[in-house]
Amino acid sequence: MPDIILVSDTENGRLVKRLTSDLSYVSQFGSSGAGDDQFSQAQGIATDGIHIYVADTYNHRIVKRLSEDYSFVSKMGSEGTGNDNFSAPVDIVVSGDYLYVMDSNNRRIVKRAKADLSYVSEVSTNWEGYSPNPYYGTTDGTYLYTTEFNPNRITKRLLSDLSVISRGGDTYFTGYGTGVVFVSPNLYVAVSNDQIATFLASDLSFISAFGSYGSGNDQFISPYAITSDGTNLYVADKHKVTKRLVSDLSYVSRIGSVGSGDDEFSYPQGICYVSSGGDPEPPPPVTRSFGSVVG
Repeated sequence: MPDIILVSDTENGRLVKRLTSDLSYVSQFGSSGAGDDQFSQAQGIATDGIHIYVADTYNHRIVKRLSEDYSFVSKMGSEGTGNDNFSAPVDIVVSGDYLYVMDSNNRRIVKRAKADLSYVSEVSTNWEGYSPNPYYGTTDGTYLYTTEFNPNRITKRLLSDLSVISRGGDTYFTGYGTGVVFVSPNLYVAVSNDQIATFLASDLSFISAFGSYGSGNDQFISPYAITSDGTNLYVADKHKVTKRLVSDLSYVSRIGSVGSGDDEFSYPQGICYVSSGGDPEPPPPVTRSFGSVVG
């Protein structure tokens, strides 16, 4: 299998597989609904190189499927607040033997065993009188980084016990952060104010932001999800996917318009890189430079 990106085409109720090389269409799977092969406003996607794990947001469950042919493996969850319940889970992060689920409306992060999706532990995202919704996450293998809404922050936690190391981003965010990806040494965050923001992962300090509102090659309309192969970023925008270089965020290519055809999307809100080698680890460091804030 060549390197691909897997897009959660949220309002079309499907997963779409595309080549990373030129963003060309490979295949698709799914429809809107509650069956084993259906999704309801699914958002985040994660992989361990063999399986994909989908946050099936408004079915309030997570779904495990084979990455190669989408075939169903298992699912778990229903709406509620118990150990095996969710309320609008938005994203999933895979690291080692565990999944970390952003259980957004329950304002918690839930750790589950990857093998059988069983419950391990959870942590509330409430702090100092605030009750932010966890949105999207990424990891460097040691820490979990999550975007949060209301207030708009990034939180850095130890993967081992989900304890908070630091919080940041509040001095930058005028919109809220959605998708986030780690490419050493930085975090790249899709922000609702039509930008991609860069933060230093070590201390969550703001580095730069790129983009403005619009449909041009260097513009976004509420970008929602982001992933990377270590050399390129892939951004799921309103009705398109854009490929940019990590080194300077320069434009490479894009695909998509509004609709339900093979090269169309309707509010894609999840995107995941799947390596041909099946390696789920974070991509290697790359050399990069940054300009000033744009837009």
